[in-house]
This record gives sequence, C-alpha cells and structure tokens, in this order.
Amino acid sequence: MSSCLYEKITEVGIVASTTLSDFYQCGYIEVTREDLNHFDTMSKINYITKINGKKTMIPNHIIKRHAGVLGLCAIVLSSPYDIPIYIPDVLMSLCQHSHDPDLIQKSIKQCLSEFRRTHHDSWHEHKEQFIEDQLMILTDMLISHNYYI
Repeated sequence: MSSCLYEKITEVGIVASTTLSDFYQCGYIEVTREDLNHFDTMSKINYITKINGKKTMIPNHIIKRHAGVLGLCAIVLSSPYDIPIYIPDVLMSLCQHSHDPDLIQKSIKQCLSEFRRTHHDSWHEHKEQFIEDQLMILTDMLISHNYYI
C-alpha cells in the first residue's frame, strides 16, 4: 500500500471519527453496547505477524486497529462535560495502546488532551466516576514523558 493512500485513509478516518463524535454528542445517535464492543474489538486487531522469521507489520490491520481507536476516541469526545458510566473503561482501552504505531499514539494523545481540557474545570467531580487504579493509569498517560514527545 502506498504511503499516499495510507495518509488519505487516515485523513478520512480522523474526519469520520470527528463526525461520529458530533452525532453522538448532539444525540442524533446514541452510544450503544454494540458500538463499544465493535470499536474495542477493532482496536485489538493484531497488526504484527512473522514472515520468514521476521516480525512484519500488516498495513491493513494497522488501519483497522486505528479505526477502532478512532471510534473509541469519538465516544470519549462525545461527552465533553460529563462522564457517562462507560467512559472510564473506554479511556482504559485507549491507554492500552501507548506502544502502538506513532499514528495511533498521536490520535490517542489528541483525544486525551481534549478530554483533559474539557473536563479540567469539574475534575474534582468527574474523578469520582473512576476507581483508583483507573485514575493512576489515566494520570500516568496524561503526564508521562512520552505524552509530550
């Protein structure tokens, strides 16, 4: 797959994620358990295989994995000023991708940055929706050295 085609697919995915988030936010469609499961499953697609004893990345699988991550980001960003019950688990799913390819990491960093910005003013209330382990993981992701690179 050419890098130009890969970049175009990525651009379309990012715009689609933003649009989906807007649809969720305005109530045009609701976040369902099926959406959560679908995006979570996609985000876990294995993108590395061994060919002739060498680890190789499978571009189509990276695209699918990134699409799943973008779907999870759309769900998180659809609730800019509250924390629905499913958001802590979605954020934890996103945090599991901290070692994914750069493009996926970049999407997660942007999502977490926007989440932090929109929830900052009421964080003293919002953090009550998380258990202690989740708060530690989220804090590590938000302030880790790698987050700013």
